[in-house]
Amino acid sequence: RQAWGIKLEIKNAPAAAFVDGEMIRGLKEHLFAVLRDVVFISNEIMEGGRFDLASSSSITNAVFHILRNARVLELQVPPNLVVCWGGHSIRRVEYDYTKKIGYELGLRNLDVCTGCGPGAMKGPMKGATIGHSKQRIVNGRYLGITEPGIIAAEPPNPIVSQLVIMPDIEKRLEAFVRLGHGVVVFPGGAGTAEEILYLLGILLDPANRDLPFPLIFTGPADTAEYFDQINEFVGATLGPTAQSKYQIIIDDPAGVARAMVRGLARVRDHRRSESDSYG
Repeated sequence: RQAWGIKLEIKNAPAAAFVDGEMIRGLKEHLFAVLRDVVFISNEIMEGGRFDLASSSSITNAVFHILRNARVLELQVPPNLVVCWGGHSIRRVEYDYTKKIGYELGLRNLDVCTGCGPGAMKGPMKGATIGHSKQRIVNGRYLGITEPGIIAAEPPNPIVSQLVIMPDIEKRLEAFVRLGHGVVVFPGGAGTAEEILYLLGILLDPANRDLPFPLIFTGPADTAEYFDQINEFVGATLGPTAQSKYQIIIDDPAGVARAMVRGLARVRDHRRSESDSYG
């Protein structure tokens, strides 16, 4: 039971969800986050009549309302939320590298947002918890964004402190870009390539020509060829302008974090000069 809230009755819950008969608090919070978002999306977004989900601007409005209802839009905090994209089934050396990236970000007071699953989504959060702990940061955020099909197949990783369920994959992608102030991309599969192309499409829109948004591709030394291929593909299909929208930094976690800090400073200055919200 939650104070001033509803009571959930859980059937067939796994034994690992309990400690001495009491459900782990983080799992309780995740369950209520799922309920909160599924009910809000069904009642307010799908059936409320306020949103025309065939209209681009209305979709963006719906995404904003879902995020606001989930209370993840931090308006008074300078830009510090880094989105990390990459594969969920990765080699140990790649997973360890994602943890190092998260650690370096955490040491620099940056928060982490991922797809909330395993692999490249869990590693940065795990590393950031150590970096935050060393800097005595007690309010670090580990924001996970998912959608019903994924949450039904695999649970969020336990480090996620704020969980948001978006209606589908496409609105989930927009939520990443709306929330994050910069993006780090690790090697991945077709989904990672889709994310890269989605974000480049936004950054190449003439309306966003002067919008600072740090985008860094990174991985351990033996993944350099992966990003060489991505870079060649982007150059051949979208051209050098698209290639100028990102950096490729291989096997240098501290270098990635420093580049992100510099990028976020530009984001902060731009939003301040334009009287735009940090959130």
